[in-house]
Amino acid sequence: MFANRVWQIVASLAFLPLCLSAADRAQPRLQLNSPTLTVAEKFVLAQITSGKPADLQTQFSEETNRVLRAAFLEAVLTQDGTNIHRYGFAIAHAVIPDALDLRNAEVHHETSLTECRFAGEVNFSKSIFESGLSLTGSSFERSANFCCMKVDRLALFDQTRFAADVNAAMLDINGVFTARDAQFNSPTGPVDFTDLKTVGDASFTNATFAGPTSFRSAHIPENLRFDGSRFTNRGVLVDFEEMKVDASATFVGCVFAGYISFKDAQFMALDFSKVTWPDFHDDNPWLWLNGMSFVRISAGSERDSWQNLYNLVQRTAHGSAYSADIFGRLAEYYRQLGYPRQANMFFRAQKKREREEVLSGPAWVWSFFLEKFVGYGRSPERAIMWSIAIVGFGCLMFRPNRMEPQKPEYASRKYNAFWYSVDVYLPVIKLHDAEVWRPKEEYVLTHVWRRIHTVLGWALIPIAIAAWTGMLAK
Repeated sequence: MFANRVWQIVASLAFLPLCLSAADRAQPRLQLNSPTLTVAEKFVLAQITSGKPADLQTQFSEETNRVLRAAFLEAVLTQDGTNIHRYGFAIAHAVIPDALDLRNAEVHHETSLTECRFAGEVNFSKSIFESGLSLTGSSFERSANFCCMKVDRLALFDQTRFAADVNAAMLDINGVFTARDAQFNSPTGPVDFTDLKTVGDASFTNATFAGPTSFRSAHIPENLRFDGSRFTNRGVLVDFEEMKVDASATFVGCVFAGYISFKDAQFMALDFSKVTWPDFHDDNPWLWLNGMSFVRISAGSERDSWQNLYNLVQRTAHGSAYSADIFGRLAEYYRQLGYPRQANMFFRAQKKREREEVLSGPAWVWSFFLEKFVGYGRSPERAIMWSIAIVGFGCLMFRPNRMEPQKPEYASRKYNAFWYSVDVYLPVIKLHDAEVWRPKEEYVLTHVWRRIHTVLGWALIPIAIAAWTGMLAK
């Protein structure tokens, strides 16, 4: 019994520092009624309690006088009993020199920190802003962590500038999210919006991304805008894999300098108009579209869109793992729109890429033959041209001076090289010319060609019929 009591006391003492640490973290380190508040902090507190914006630049012209401690911001945002006006609070042109830690914070008021400079690391992970958050025009000089942050109503990151890595994985916006003209300037620090979720639109128009960027598995139920955005790093991947956009996704005027992946992404409407793609050599994989699906897609004007998309997927397939689905989806898309010529172009491009990257041996030969003879069933008229050529060559081989009647009583009949060639070429159908005439014994090549002529007819005519009936166009 005594030993058990001793062990209980020892265990309690071991966990005491952790409990004290948790209790210390539960309350902000700075009380708002503290006599240590600076002049700038007192000004901000007075403004926000009266429902007025606290623009430090209008009150303090020198930046050194606009410093707010991170502990002060933490207290303002999270301290119980803070007499913040129902309008929420807006702080502008502040300088926060030290690390800001808002992990797990719950902020009930509308919050605006515009054109502020955060010199230390910031951590908003798992925080909740119940009435919106604006960081418009602010700059972040160290790492910024917004992982699992939740914002109700509206989140504004417009014209923000980030000098280091940004972790916004699993960011949850219960409204509209905008990062227009934002600058993610680190060439090495990743920008991570993996699993980004919004309820409304998401806009990254005219934003700049200088390093590796991920929007993998993001879900945008409304519109997604990347118009005019620039991804400037040639050596990194921009990842849109498994993204889902339930309305339109536009990349109009986007500039991509490096590697891009849209694997398994889903779009209702996708616009690649005026996109500048990398100038990589096509023998290296740089763009992945396999698994990507869409209901509507465009890449320019109605007249030029299909050609731009055709050129793009042709570049995509070179040097990368072969995937037929993007070719097939584009072929089906244009077929449904009523553009069979464009649909057939994508279908034939798919088969040609399959032959170049997958097939070998007899399968390669068969694919090559189908392309040349009937365009994989999408150009059955080619069979007519080939047949005309074969019959025409037969007319030369079966010239009258090389032929003789099979029986003396047929000598009075008139010979026609064209009909003889047709009769030998066509299977099943008989014109009886081949039963009346035959090549002379001394013309060995003519005898050989007659057999080849017959075999070609039996081999090619059924394939031509299959092409005309649509059996090969699948």
